[in-house]
Amino acid sequence: MDGQGPERARPYLEAAGATYTSAIDAEGVTGRLYGFKTVANGFLIDERGVLAFSKINGFDLRRPELSRLIEHWVETSETLPFTETDDQYLAAPRGAASSSAMGLYRRGLDEYRKGDRTAAAALMREALRHDPDNIIIHRHAWAIENPERFYDGPIDQSWKREQLRRGR
Repeated sequence: MDGQGPERARPYLEAAGATYTSAIDAEGVTGRLYGFKTVANGFLIDERGVLAFSKINGFDLRRPELSRLIEHWVETSETLPFTETDDQYLAAPRGAASSSAMGLYRRGLDEYRKGDRTAAAALMREALRHDPDNIIIHRHAWAIENPERFYDGPIDQSWKREQLRRGR
């Protein structure tokens, strides 16, 4: 899920050597469907549309255990056992996002796509006043305002935690 579009996610897929079809949700539909307010998430959905596996928060194709799980599933249609072992990612708030916040978020994405980063960031910040624990909106506001923290190498998880601690 990346509201800034699939081009922002492509380098991560390429770096991970992904050879399977990947869909990027640029509109936030999966968050509404599955009731999450955080990224990065991954879902394995078979050709019949059946959800075989989901990982909310911390889904990173560079993690060997997730890469093995996906490759095994692609080859066999069977999922491997998965045990969560990390705590480097932000807390994963659950539940429905505020409809007013999501309306502002979508307007912010529209402004971003038009090239107005200032208006986009302002709308994201307003959305956060309606839904302050929504990591998806935080992440997009941060990425618009500080793209170097997200797109010039590994995502800076400690910086993100510090922003939340400071109420940003």
